[in-house]
Amino acid sequence: MESRVLETAAPVARKLLREVPPQSKFDPVKGAIERATQLGENSIASVLKQFSAMPPSTNIIANPVQHQTKVDCDGTEILLEIRAFTIRGIVAESEIVAQKVSPIGVIFAGLFGRQPRKFGAIDEENLLAGLINRRFFQFFGLARKTRHKPHRFLQSLAEFLREFPTVEPELVIQHFSALRKAWNKRTPWKTSVVNNRRRADFLLLEMVNTHLENVALAGASAYMRRVIQNSPGISAAELADRTVRFVEQEKEQLKDAFQICFSFLLGRSATPDECAILERMGAIQTHHGSAGSNMVARYLAALHTLYVSDLFVGSQLALESARHFGAIHDMTIFLHELQQVPAGQQDDFIRKRILTGSLPTFGHPEIAAAGRHREIQMDPRPAVYLAPLFSAIDANRVSLSKSQVQRLSVVQRIYQLAFVEGVKKPGRENEDPLRLTPNTDFGAWCVQEAMGIEEADRTFITYIYRGFGWMMDIREQLQQPIIRPVIPPDPAIVPKTGDHDPTIPELIQKVHKRLSVMGAFEKSTASGA
Repeated sequence: MESRVLETAAPVARKLLREVPPQSKFDPVKGAIERATQLGENSIASVLKQFSAMPPSTNIIANPVQHQTKVDCDGTEILLEIRAFTIRGIVAESEIVAQKVSPIGVIFAGLFGRQPRKFGAIDEENLLAGLINRRFFQFFGLARKTRHKPHRFLQSLAEFLREFPTVEPELVIQHFSALRKAWNKRTPWKTSVVNNRRRADFLLLEMVNTHLENVALAGASAYMRRVIQNSPGISAAELADRTVRFVEQEKEQLKDAFQICFSFLLGRSATPDECAILERMGAIQTHHGSAGSNMVARYLAALHTLYVSDLFVGSQLALESARHFGAIHDMTIFLHELQQVPAGQQDDFIRKRILTGSLPTFGHPEIAAAGRHREIQMDPRPAVYLAPLFSAIDANRVSLSKSQVQRLSVVQRIYQLAFVEGVKKPGRENEDPLRLTPNTDFGAWCVQEAMGIEEADRTFITYIYRGFGWMMDIREQLQQPIIRPVIPPDPAIVPKTGDHDPTIPELIQKVHKRLSVMGAFEKSTASGA
């Protein structure tokens, strides 16, 4: 969208940015105290009053069990309890899968607590998209029809990459966050503090601007690293200019900020199919209220952090943790270890990791994603990510090299041993095998391996979209402090048990069936694969 649209729609945009999601009116603790008092249960009321300082409730829901389905695991029928999420009870996971809502629509619902509206020719979803894209293109000097001077950090980034050509995107964000704060210190009047005394629109604008600057820096660094690999002698000035030219060419193809980041990661122009696959993965990862990085964002907001920049760095550090999305990096390390083991011993190597509880991208610290019984909880996200990839492979719209197929076959075997077959511990041979279901990182690793995204860059897509999830949490936290939303959510946003949408269960069944047979990442002619 042209930048002038925001200017002509300025009154609507200003009103929108001042809007915050409505607070929950559901207060289970207060209600229980009142009821206990009515019944004369003074001892119960006295105990409950100790919890009266708890916030009433939350309109952010994590990932409760919403579906059930049965799958075959090596001849044993396993009942899967599928966890799924909604964005404030407005956008369901299945709607993202069915493409009923765009990634911007998902972000809008989380930031404002409602669906976007239209006012004549002005569409609020387009306003938000325009704000995001304009900030991204401003960094490269391309927000207007004619080029203007890029952000001062672009040249510094090129020089940084010339000195440290293997640096990861997360280190780029941290490095320039420190420079951003130092630069702001040069203008003492400028404040970046996060607290509930700041106007909601000013704080949201600063968060969007800071996040998109980080996204532009990290994405450009991934692209620059590939350029340096192919042209080791390139100067910093030419590296910066080549990056701007690349963004300009992508913009001429009408790609938005997110899609250009996919191209950055690939080192070339991403195809529509590649964009669609990565876009779904990103949209699904936008918000997860119980995740560790979201908790850091909430805690920093509750502490009234002095710099917006610190919110994103602190949350990112949690994001990269081994038990969080950093498990993607752990899977890469594990695969390298596994490839050093003779082929005939790899299964035993994997089983040992399963039994020691250190298998990356499987299991979950907070849900029952492991067990010896025939009911087990599953994160739907791996299947959600893999389904469009499999469709694109079968339609010859995505092709994999022999090396990619080989690596993915090894990871597929991990799925079969951990979940389909399971493992039996010595002395417990008569019991059902221990099974682990994959978590979101398994799907994210496989998709990015198939896309050819470099190993160092495989948490960046999560960062792009999850950054907006942190903004969602921060906006609620400043209204109603809830460090961790484990208190009962408002019943109004919890899907009714009778509302059965088969989209997610059917998708999981199809992906599981494909992964159960070797060759999942090769073209299939079977219908519904």
